[in-house]
Amino acid sequence: MQSSTMGKRNKAWQWFIGSLTNHNSLAEYFEPLIQWVVPGWRTDLVRTRVHGIRHENKDMFSLILKPSRQWEGFQAGQYIELTVEKDGAWVSRFFSVSSSPTYFQRTGLIELSIRIQEKGNITPWLINALHRGSIVNLSQAMGEFTLPTQQQSICMIAGGSGITPFRSMLQQLSLSQAHNPQQSITLLYYARSAQHFLFKDEFKNFEKSHPNFHLKLMDSETVGNVSSAHIGLQNQLSANTHFYICGPSPMIMLTRRILESLNTKPDHVHYEFFGPEPLSLELESENTAVLFDRSHKQVENNNNQTLLELAESNAIKPVSGCRIGVCHQCICQKKSGVVYNTKTKTYSDTGAQEIQLCISVPVNDVVLDL
Repeated sequence: MQSSTMGKRNKAWQWFIGSLTNHNSLAEYFEPLIQWVVPGWRTDLVRTRVHGIRHENKDMFSLILKPSRQWEGFQAGQYIELTVEKDGAWVSRFFSVSSSPTYFQRTGLIELSIRIQEKGNITPWLINALHRGSIVNLSQAMGEFTLPTQQQSICMIAGGSGITPFRSMLQQLSLSQAHNPQQSITLLYYARSAQHFLFKDEFKNFEKSHPNFHLKLMDSETVGNVSSAHIGLQNQLSANTHFYICGPSPMIMLTRRILESLNTKPDHVHYEFFGPEPLSLELESENTAVLFDRSHKQVENNNNQTLLELAESNAIKPVSGCRIGVCHQCICQKKSGVVYNTKTKTYSDTGAQEIQLCISVPVNDVVLDL
């Protein structure tokens, strides 16, 4: 009875605040005033201080962050939305946490290991704009690509910066001493050259202390891309092996096709998408693949159809209206990939963002939350 009464009071209070201020809370209403005193403060995000920046190689750096007490923590493998103010506007990008929950519990710190997108608008700017003491904002942790504990045989397949959630998982196993000694883990880690393997020494130390962990550093300059031969040569894998994949979208899609050809059970394949490698946007791909993630459909786009046309032709029925980019009813979250906006004549970034399906044509492999 008391809980029901409190719920009614809260709803009444929210209605009163909404009627009075046209906002969801008083804090949201006073946000512009608070920002005069506390620059960068947001009601919907967690105020976070930059504790340090570590250069991993010429293409990667790690932000070491100290979130305020509002942040609720995370599971190994999850990601966050990082929001910063650039030129008077808020911009956001998604990054996996590359450190472990145990490290956060002990120090109050988390790490985001970020690849510098050569043609990106944000990642090259971040490394120069942020410094120790800078303020950024974080969302709460998100994602279901988390540390596997039940499976006895696991194969992690990482490409490039897709190694970051796996580093969090392996670091968690090492620091928390939660590793099941009977659990077999293989890490197939692909990098474009021998100089681009991140956290290599850390993984090698983990291999020394965990006899059932097998590290395979795959230099793409030497061995090429992921293949059925690479996966099949791992003698410790079995029919019950679960595969966890993270990297550029084309690499994930290729790996999924390979595993399907090897008759891997669909529920044994788990994946997390990152943005693809930078590309020359003047050279548009003639054959692109679009993955409708929630619908579990991957289709080829050979006729430069819009994403709305492609969805509808494959029995997916997103909400739509005007079909000319005016009503915005067909807005959808793009997880990764580049699309061309036929109305504004502009290309999207490679990372996650909202797009309009009716006026967006895929330039390369695209993943949609649809």
